[in-house]
Amino acid sequence: MRKALKQHPLGVYPDFRRLFAGRIVSAVGDKFFAIAIAWWVLSGAGDHGKFHLGMIMAMTFLPVVLFGPFFGALVDRSDKRLSMLWADAARLLLVFTLGLLTWSGRLELWMLYALCFMIAGFGPMFEASVSSSLLRLTSEEHLGAATAADSSVMQLSNVFGSALGSVLIAALGAAGAFFFNSATYALSFVAVWAISSDLRVRGGEQAPYFDELKAGLRYISSNRPLLALLLSFAALNFFVGPILILIPMIVKFVINGSVKWLAIFETFFAAGSALAAIAMSFRSGCRNVYAWLFAALVAIGLPFLGLYFTSDRMGICALLFVIGAALGLGNAVVLTLFQRTVPEEMKGRFFSVLTTVSYAVLPLTFMLNGLLAESRSVGFSILLNACAVLALSTLVLAIPRLEYGDDR
Repeated sequence: MRKALKQHPLGVYPDFRRLFAGRIVSAVGDKFFAIAIAWWVLSGAGDHGKFHLGMIMAMTFLPVVLFGPFFGALVDRSDKRLSMLWADAARLLLVFTLGLLTWSGRLELWMLYALCFMIAGFGPMFEASVSSSLLRLTSEEHLGAATAADSSVMQLSNVFGSALGSVLIAALGAAGAFFFNSATYALSFVAVWAISSDLRVRGGEQAPYFDELKAGLRYISSNRPLLALLLSFAALNFFVGPILILIPMIVKFVINGSVKWLAIFETFFAAGSALAAIAMSFRSGCRNVYAWLFAALVAIGLPFLGLYFTSDRMGICALLFVIGAALGLGNAVVLTLFQRTVPEEMKGRFFSVLTTVSYAVLPLTFMLNGLLAESRSVGFSILLNACAVLALSTLVLAIPRLEYGDDR
């Protein structure tokens, strides 16, 4: 075990360790932020709380759709470290502003919409910079493990953020959660600042910006296996993404629980994802990615369906844990395949397009599921999405295969 830890990329590469630590801290703050917003909207938006929650969640992903590809091409032309620093600084100021408005009692719903949109707008720049820096911060040998470790950031932070979120909100209120989130961006800024690896653009003269943007889109559209897997990711997000708004709805309207149960359910979901991603980070890769993805989709769909049939609190915890684990597993194996297949000079553009396409469906699915939950029921929305995930699992076996080395 000690040898495995020493050979893990977090033990081998100090700069990767710094980036990982900064991302963990800021992502914990993001989870506090998300819990505070969800509870503020459901508790204070009146009879249309479910609809507004769906709309607010849509607003947090809309900038990714609008700006993602442009940031990707920009990141490929820029110093990745500086791009991450700019993104952290901007989000720090915007979240601090949200905290001030909440603390002073002047926050209105339209302000929340606007600030959530602006805060989310800098996410694509940061994420594209991280994804295109992993090889530089580690090595080809450790790239698979580094990708899996990086994919565990959100899940690990969700574990701590979900577990502590209700405590923080109860003690400090929503404003305290927002101030805490701004402080975590400051810590992330310091961690990124400490990175000494050269993350500047390599090579000679660069092509015009829009030529590089079009070249990245041509690369993706001409590679049928790559495009097919990318679109499968988007479909998965459309049917699994709603769980982000369904969990608080289950708490509020199915079990009639408090914010404590929202934190508990979020913790079990995140813990499953984190454990799966951590386990994958100790592997250099896996054979037959598509079989793994099929198994992960089935393991998501069946317990998702189980949520329709139970209101038992511990049963819901167990089902959410399994869904999270399957989701973490599927993400880790597919992202590793992308990291190993896409050329370094294209990674900023590719991962920004991946994020854009995957997230483009989220505003629509959040609004749709918010309306379904309000007009029909929360259970109806759960049933519809669970059946769709199971149907998608069979389609994954039929798409063209993207191959690289042992990933067949």
